[in-house]
Amino acid sequence: MKKERWIPNGYTLTAKDERYGFEVYSTTLDNGRIYAIAYGGKRTKPDWHYRFKDELSLKNKIEETLEGFMQWDERKAKYKAERNKPHNVQIGDVFRCSWGYDQTNIDFYQCTKVLGAFVEIREIHQMSEETLSMQGECVPCVDSFKGDAMRKKVVTYGEEPAVRIYSFASAYRMKPIAKIADKAVYASSHWTAYA
Repeated sequence: MKKERWIPNGYTLTAKDERYGFEVYSTTLDNGRIYAIAYGGKRTKPDWHYRFKDELSLKNKIEETLEGFMQWDERKAKYKAERNKPHNVQIGDVFRCSWGYDQTNIDFYQCTKVLGAFVEIREIHQMSEETLSMQGECVPCVDSFKGDAMRKKVVTYGEEPAVRIYSFASAYRMKPIAKIADKAVYASSHWTAYA
């Protein structure tokens, strides 16, 4: 059963903007106080339900709320455009995924195919050295594959492209710090482990 918006008795529609599903209902009491309730989108819970000292205060609140909806739409559009912009991932690029709760796990992946907005990646081995008890440093072993190929959509968070590996973790492209005999060299990553 679909819930409906609660409109108090005596309130009438004061403002409406269909772009945002925005509706404001208000009433004026004998003492001149104005009460108004506002809903946006498809919500059945009010965005606000306030008392106002005069019509101007109510008008300002309505304008402020609509401005907030417009800014939210702009942020969503910008975020979508950022996520869907063409990526520059190439075959051979290495991605690093850091995840864990009580410990820091590091996994490395290498791009093996570029498929438009998607890439095919495979997990690669790593060289790891324990530097202290149950923690250390690791680096990716390029072209040393250990996992099956996975097809992933490339998204951009800030500067570097990324691919989602788990629901809780993404892998970000690593920048090589040097090249030796045409082979990329990557900075080490810190890992921890707890027994």
